[in-house]
Amino acid sequence: MPHPKTKAICIEEPLQQIHLSPAQKKFNELIQKIDAQNKLLSTWQETIPKCQQEIVSKLTPLQDTFCTHQAEMVALLDNLYTTHKFTHSQQNKIEYLITSLCEELISQHGRDDLKPIYDYYSGHNYDDAIQENNELADELLKSMFEKEFGVELDDDEFDFSNPEETAARLKEKMQEQQKQAEEFRAKRKKSAKQLAREVREKEEEAVTNKSLQTIYRQLVAALHPDRELDPMERMRKTELMQKVTVAYGKKDLLQLLELQMNIERIDQRGINHIAEDRLKQYNAILQNQLTELRHKVKQMEMDIRRMTGLAPHEHLSPKRFSTLLDADIRMLRTQINRMQHNLRLFSDVTQFKIWLKSYHIPEPEFDSLFDNF
Repeated sequence: MPHPKTKAICIEEPLQQIHLSPAQKKFNELIQKIDAQNKLLSTWQETIPKCQQEIVSKLTPLQDTFCTHQAEMVALLDNLYTTHKFTHSQQNKIEYLITSLCEELISQHGRDDLKPIYDYYSGHNYDDAIQENNELADELLKSMFEKEFGVELDDDEFDFSNPEETAARLKEKMQEQQKQAEEFRAKRKKSAKQLAREVREKEEEAVTNKSLQTIYRQLVAALHPDRELDPMERMRKTELMQKVTVAYGKKDLLQLLELQMNIERIDQRGINHIAEDRLKQYNAILQNQLTELRHKVKQMEMDIRRMTGLAPHEHLSPKRFSTLLDADIRMLRTQINRMQHNLRLFSDVTQFKIWLKSYHIPEPEFDSLFDNF
């Protein structure tokens, strides 16, 4: 998290009628965007451990309790079905309830011991059905990936049951194709425009590195702890030197400028009067910083989406993540209470038959092939 004593970096609007130049405005805009991304990243870094603790201490135990009650319900329904008489319609409803519960417990909680019960009430073998579904899904998704990414996947390269491995193999394929394309381009004679652009990019990178190096050397000269006789001041400078080294290693221009201001090697007037050519160099560095920060935040949010099952288009923020987790905990508690109530109710076969009369098997909303997609 940012240090509370850190001075905000920005170029101030002069009191005269002269306005900020485009480069100065760009500098301020980039600083603001970097600050916003840093705050978002910091909030995520605080939120995720708290939510993980909530998952371990609250959500997971509730999931285990609910899973236990679901298995108890399967046993109760199975016992009712085999020990009492029901109409054909009632039997269909009980069969649906048992197979639905078994399917969820087997697929999501690894309760393979329930497969015989599922097979009996569904009329087909669970493993055979899953294999058939997976083969169809493999073929469909393989075709989709090949069309979307322009790669050809061998049959043994796509495993629907292991999407992480498939994604890794797909990435390798794409990198391999990209490498081949780059090698092909490298063999072709480069145009004068391409050569000029490469030279310009190298020159810009050298100038950028020199700008950072200049600030780094100034800070090192001002903070070198070996030149300090006072033990407390030496310790303070050692800590600042560590920050300088880390910031320079990350090419964190903003942090280096903030450190310069904090040790008074540069003041607001110096920030206001950064030369235009130097400012353009700084803006290029800041733009790279912003891009890297956005990538870090995006990667973190992608991990959260995978963990929560949120779709790419759904809004996600640290606050929403906490809200969703709280909602899941409340929902599970409600489901547990309802399941406990039904376990007590269904123990009375008369009450169970009354309940069955008002129960309707829900219409399928989508093909089971996509249940886990």
